[in-house]
Amino acid sequence: MLFQSSMSKILAARGYRHCDSDEEFTRHGDYVRNIQYAFSKEFSGAGEKIIDIIFLGVDVRNEKLVIGFFRENISIENGILENSDVSIPLSKFSIAEFEKQIDRLIPRGVPLRKRGAENKTF
Repeated sequence: MLFQSSMSKILAARGYRHCDSDEEFTRHGDYVRNIQYAFSKEFSGAGEKIIDIIFLGVDVRNEKLVIGFFRENISIENGILENSDVSIPLSKFSIAEFEKQIDRLIPRGVPLRKRGAENKTF
């Protein structure tokens, strides 16, 4: 296919982008142990702010792409809501497989609580 989708376009279609605040989670350089790139998405409402972060990294030794997902409610102390990851062997990598794993990894829906549910847990 001449204009095949890239991983960043797939994440952008889901509302994730790489911004300046993601640089603290992105590691670059010649002698780093784990090179990774981060994308984020924010949700705000009802006095809450929730941030999703997607990490893309390559495990060269085991020859796989690692996709990590982290969701945190930064409005409360210890507001970690989800922390998970999947990997795709580089020999089996395709854009279709990447999309399939992203869909499996990221929970559906908006993670904000409804109004009037301030005392309820996630």
